[in-house]
Amino acid sequence: MLKNKQINYQNYAYCISKYFDKSANSICLITKDSFESKYIYNELCLLMDKELISYFPENDILPYDHFSIPEKITKQRFKIINENKKTKHILISSVKNLFEKFPNRYFYKSRENFNLGDKLSTENLIKIIESLNYQKRVNIENINEYSVRGGITDIYTPMYKNPIRIEIFDEQIESIRFFDVESQLSIKKLDKFSLSKGSFFNLDDNKISMFIDRWRDYFINEDERYCSIFQEIKNFKNPEGVEIYFPFFFNETHSFKELFCEYDYIKCDELFDEIGNYELLIKERFKDEQNDSNRPLIKPSDLFVKSDDIFEFISSIHTLKTDEINFQYNSFKEVEESLLSKVIDGKKIVIITSIPSELEKLKLKYSTKASVISHINEIQKDISIMYGEIVRPLHILDKNVLIIHKEFINKSTYKIQVSNRQTVKKERLYDLFDKKDFVIHEDYGLGIYDGLELIEADNRIGEYLKIIYAENEILYVPLKNINKISNYHKNADLDVHLDSLSSSRWSVKKKKAANRVFDHAAEILDIESRRNNSNSTSLKVNENLLSDFENEFPYIETPDQLESILSIKKDLSLVKPMNRVLCGDVGFGKTEVAMRSAFISVFSDMQVIVITPSTILCEQHYDSFLKRFENFPVTIQKLNRFNTKKTKDKIIEEFNSKKIDILITTHIVFNNNINFGNTGLLVIDEEHKFGIKQKNYIKDKQSNIHILYLSATPIPRTMNLVFSGLKEFSFLQTPPDNRVSIKSFLKVQTSQLLKEALSREKIRGGQCFIVQNDISKMEALRKEIDYILPNFNIAIAHGQLSKVEIRKVMNDFKNGEIDGLICTTIIEMGLDIANANTMIIINSHNFGLSQLHQLRGRVGRSQKQGYCYFLIPTMDIPKLSRNRLDSIIRHSNLGEGFMIAQEDLEIRGGGEMLGDKQSGHIDNIGMSLYLSMLKDAIKSQKEGVKNTNSDIEINFYDSAYINENYLPSPIERLKIYKKINNVESHDDLKILSSNLEDRCGKIPKETLNLIDNKKINLRMVKKGIKSIKSNQKNTNIELTNNISDLLLNKLIDLASKYPEKYQIDSSHKFIYKLNELDSNIRRKNVNLLLDELL
Repeated sequence: MLKNKQINYQNYAYCISKYFDKSANSICLITKDSFESKYIYNELCLLMDKELISYFPENDILPYDHFSIPEKITKQRFKIINENKKTKHILISSVKNLFEKFPNRYFYKSRENFNLGDKLSTENLIKIIESLNYQKRVNIENINEYSVRGGITDIYTPMYKNPIRIEIFDEQIESIRFFDVESQLSIKKLDKFSLSKGSFFNLDDNKISMFIDRWRDYFINEDERYCSIFQEIKNFKNPEGVEIYFPFFFNETHSFKELFCEYDYIKCDELFDEIGNYELLIKERFKDEQNDSNRPLIKPSDLFVKSDDIFEFISSIHTLKTDEINFQYNSFKEVEESLLSKVIDGKKIVIITSIPSELEKLKLKYSTKASVISHINEIQKDISIMYGEIVRPLHILDKNVLIIHKEFINKSTYKIQVSNRQTVKKERLYDLFDKKDFVIHEDYGLGIYDGLELIEADNRIGEYLKIIYAENEILYVPLKNINKISNYHKNADLDVHLDSLSSSRWSVKKKKAANRVFDHAAEILDIESRRNNSNSTSLKVNENLLSDFENEFPYIETPDQLESILSIKKDLSLVKPMNRVLCGDVGFGKTEVAMRSAFISVFSDMQVIVITPSTILCEQHYDSFLKRFENFPVTIQKLNRFNTKKTKDKIIEEFNSKKIDILITTHIVFNNNINFGNTGLLVIDEEHKFGIKQKNYIKDKQSNIHILYLSATPIPRTMNLVFSGLKEFSFLQTPPDNRVSIKSFLKVQTSQLLKEALSREKIRGGQCFIVQNDISKMEALRKEIDYILPNFNIAIAHGQLSKVEIRKVMNDFKNGEIDGLICTTIIEMGLDIANANTMIIINSHNFGLSQLHQLRGRVGRSQKQGYCYFLIPTMDIPKLSRNRLDSIIRHSNLGEGFMIAQEDLEIRGGGEMLGDKQSGHIDNIGMSLYLSMLKDAIKSQKEGVKNTNSDIEINFYDSAYINENYLPSPIERLKIYKKINNVESHDDLKILSSNLEDRCGKIPKETLNLIDNKKINLRMVKKGIKSIKSNQKNTNIELTNNISDLLLNKLIDLASKYPEKYQIDSSHKFIYKLNELDSNIRRKNVNLLLDELL
């Protein structure tokens, strides 16, 4: 976030560009801080070729931090050092980087270069990768990792934005391509690649030995057994915060100026204050942290470049003389007034915006006077408009052009990033299981999954799932039956008893559950039929009008958003009332989807009610809706406890008389005389915050209204309705561009920890939330923070404050006047501050799992690294609380709200989800199986036909499995088996095969057999055929009673015409007398027969 706090602007970028033009060498500009660097980078990009400008980022951590440098920054640094620019250029850096020590330049440089067609075996490539100390993984996600599958090797080197995939065949590089970390699929082909070290801390035997010796020499009186970082490094682990021992890993280190010694250095300001301030911070951090005996510290003089050397260096470099810009406008409105009155005479004006919708408005406003340009060189008219990054006022003197950025002048507190990326959803493992997980086999009951095993039977090899039952009984399950196995979500308070293969106990439990399932299905169908019998208004809107509204959205929609919007548009167009849940993490775009739904309703002449769980969220949504709909004739009002009685009565009267199009309100709507008669759409935001009574009030009273529920973590009861098919479901899983996962930590609360977390955020220009739900303890917490950080601006917000006080605090926080906000969980309910990227939750063990996830989602909403501290008074907390906290730490990746909701069921048990009548049966047979049986029961009652198992067995008695050498990871093989089993079309199977080949290389024979069997299976769906079993003598096709008369007659006809080749026996088998040893020829002939029949 870049804020406008300056009045007298210096013409930095213009003066730097002119100096660069005259310079014979590359130049390095040293700035005050990262903010100054980013501004100058953006400004220079307007004046010169972007390829000639590089920005060397700060490390984004505190001195002696407990965190490591973010991976994104490491990649940027490696890239800059490896660029080898031949032409002169500008490098921008800041004072903070001058204090840091680096490895020598050779460490960063590319060690190995390879071209397409080069001779190279997979074994030799792996030796090279391991010599650079990359870590082997199943799927790579971070730099310094590699993985191997068949002839495919994936490597994530910091030299490239994306990881690279190398395919080797017959000891020759056959293909080189970039691939996407999220989807693990290839995205671009290359003709060469280079490899460098992947991390500063490449841990091999020599490096670890060097570290151990130096650590022991430096800390003679310290006990290494108590230093967790020492122990982790000793065991080849790379711990967070390892940078505090940086010099122990290198024979020599270099300063920034030594690393970039070929540059001419300049500065625009005297930087002595910044040097002195950072030196003080280093000393203060050392003093604060040195008392931890489990984390002994290197002295500042040994870990950082000495400040005397930096003072001397800064004194020696050239200070560039810059001109002040004559610019005294405090808002863009003042600029526009001057433009109209022609006060800015003589200068050509370029107005820049970072918001696409603002660009359209400016075009319309100045359509006759202005031209839209994409580059400064295109200026023709007195006023030009362009889209671009945020910059300060800039005067191009030789062209007499003044550049003004609209959002900067308006003191905008956000910066919008636009990207053309197409994100593919990251794979989820909701229904997979790992070794030692409890699983349910629908025929044999509860056991423990013990991995995959290759077993030879009938002279053929196959892969089986191994499940251990009571008394160590073992069941091997063919992978064709993988869908009979489901996770067992165990209640944390229950003792688990495995079922026995030699007992009938499981069948008794399953039968009882089946009886209850039948009744439960009837209850659900009764509710659904009542809703289906209601008629709602079909909501449709002019597509051109909707397109105008959609084009004003200032971001690029994610694929999930587009998919959800299409589903909702379809729902709204039907007379059946919509009942849809939109699930997505905080900041993933649920509100925009709701706004487009509201637009459709309003322009179908129907009203919209948006219900929020808090007054603060109501106020925020009101502001958001006003801004989003400002260019359309839509009347929007808010109704909450901040309204006076007179105002409330007036708003209700206007809504009931259809003068208000969209009403944003809270639960207050339940206690007033709101007329829902003309309401087309009801949006319930933060669905998990409303009680069943409140939701039933709406549904019972108004069953003919389209309802859209929004939630990051749906409550158990909602998930049941989704699973049973009573509610439609949309899932926003793709994170916004440049978003990074929040780093989450479980810590015991101390003043020192508070100081470190708050200081880190303030130094990088951000803000903090401190959640304290006990209002009586807030003032003491504020005093503690004032004492440890006197210059940290802190405020308090909670529900007992007056509306005036709350509004003032929130506005001050939003505008960046407050560094930290001590508050209750009111922030959980949708408060969005993009610059707040550290969350501290006091007494986190007292919160629910979904609530913790909601709170964490309030930070990390920009491209900055977000941090969340779950603080507890002591490690001795209740088991259930510890389970919740362990779960929230484990699920720290973006888009995991739905997973957390599922895990919440495991921790809390199934009783709350479906009610007391179902809870015992769920504990007995597992939630996954219960829901599966429930769906089958609903389907059979709906259709009046008993649901039978539709699995079709295809068996050619040859090896059909995924070879361990082709795909080494058991969990990855399990994923592919499940995908093949669940695929429903030939197109999907083709995509699956293509993706598998992309990730693992040429598909081996036994895996092709597995895929070819599935192709035949897909041809058999709903044809009345139970199985095809083909051995070297005969191919038997088993028929069912559901076979169509047409197909049966064709089979009878074949058997009659060619009795020597075909026959139908008394057990309903069609026998193809095909005497053939080669199973692939048999498959081919079976497909030819099916071509004739189908």
